[in-house]
Amino acid sequence: MKATGFMARLSTSQNEQIIMISIITKLRRACAHHRIYLYGAGMYGRMLYAFLQEQNIGHIEKFIVSKSDGQRVVLGGEVITLEEYDAQRTLDGESAEEDLIIVAVSEKHSVEIVKQLENRKQYHYITLTQKELDVIDSRTLFDCIVPQKNIAVLMYHRIIDSNYNFWKLNVSPQTFEKHIKYISENYKVLKLEEEWSNIVEAGEKYVVITFDDGYVDNYRFALPILEKYHVPATVFVSTDLIDMDEMYWWDELEKIFIIDKYTGEFELDGIPYKVTDSSGRENACLTIRNRMKDMNPVERRNSMRELRTKLGLEQPGTCELRCVNTQELVRMAESPYVTIGGHTKSHLSMGDIHSKELLRSEIEGSLGILERKIGKKVDVFAYPFGAAGDRCDAADQILSECGIKKTMLVRNGNVNVEDKMYNIPRHMVYEGEDIEKKMNRIWGLYG
Repeated sequence: MKATGFMARLSTSQNEQIIMISIITKLRRACAHHRIYLYGAGMYGRMLYAFLQEQNIGHIEKFIVSKSDGQRVVLGGEVITLEEYDAQRTLDGESAEEDLIIVAVSEKHSVEIVKQLENRKQYHYITLTQKELDVIDSRTLFDCIVPQKNIAVLMYHRIIDSNYNFWKLNVSPQTFEKHIKYISENYKVLKLEEEWSNIVEAGEKYVVITFDDGYVDNYRFALPILEKYHVPATVFVSTDLIDMDEMYWWDELEKIFIIDKYTGEFELDGIPYKVTDSSGRENACLTIRNRMKDMNPVERRNSMRELRTKLGLEQPGTCELRCVNTQELVRMAESPYVTIGGHTKSHLSMGDIHSKELLRSEIEGSLGILERKIGKKVDVFAYPFGAAGDRCDAADQILSECGIKKTMLVRNGNVNVEDKMYNIPRHMVYEGEDIEKKMNRIWGLYG
């Protein structure tokens, strides 16, 4: 069905502008002559704080949270629990009637927050729809935030123009150069392995650049750009495919189902698949990837071999998506702008579903291979896949025993110089992002 009417004829930008005017009007009217509290100190609370500051809509008294996680200050504002706000409201008496609470959580969670407020006879609140929150997010500049002593770690994978991008790992060399040029001109770029506590100062913005997996395009395209702008970076390399003309297994799944557009029926690991269209291909690719992610290397190789056999395929070679070879690895390691880090042998998810012996073999084996090839100590490491479930305490212990000083995960957040340097958060960077806005958003939400 085609959209009809005046709103349907408006562009996305025009629609957003109308919603933006409505939001500002709504908030200005509600906030006039009232003390303003933001219920929520997470992403939406920080985002709304920045938005209200930029639009000059009132002064935020405090952030309110349902339960304290120990964080008492956000963006320079005090964080109190709902119980503490109740106690304050009782002491304030009649003046508390001037309080306005803006519910700064996602739309799906706001229902519960509203229920909590109304149970406490607090009816002076406003909520925002998810569409309104999305428009605020897209229009907030985050240029009013003063950063603390912390660092934003960025994460790239492939620096290449390629049709292989189902996993959203590609950033083109042209885009990457724009990113590095902007970052070099506006931020202080640190080396991952440095002792940051002696360098980082309050009020400055710091960035660390990292790459995962060790794709050959890091050598071909990223390295010249890093050297051109004198920007340091760390490349985390999984060692099993060094010197091998092979794809990583997730890229081979993409080739089968997305690039070559497989159609048909098969069974793999006891699960039947019927692939008839693009949706089916994407579903098969994702389902098989998620199952293989938690396999050990032997199980995964056997599963990939079984898949090729059932589909009548040969293992593909590749020159575009392969890992670096030894010569390329050494050349990168010789650059004053590149540090090589560990990333296991087989790109193993390091959760506690695997034995400690396997974890140790993957860690010690990969570090030994890298150190022999580049002739340098490797003391930084990134967990493959990088989610909370892709690491465990046993792996942390083994990494510590191997002399690893810093480890990386994949989750949004900045690292403070006073934090433990294990399981450092990183922000993944995508091709279509405006790097200036992304960096402002990072500092606004996490700085």
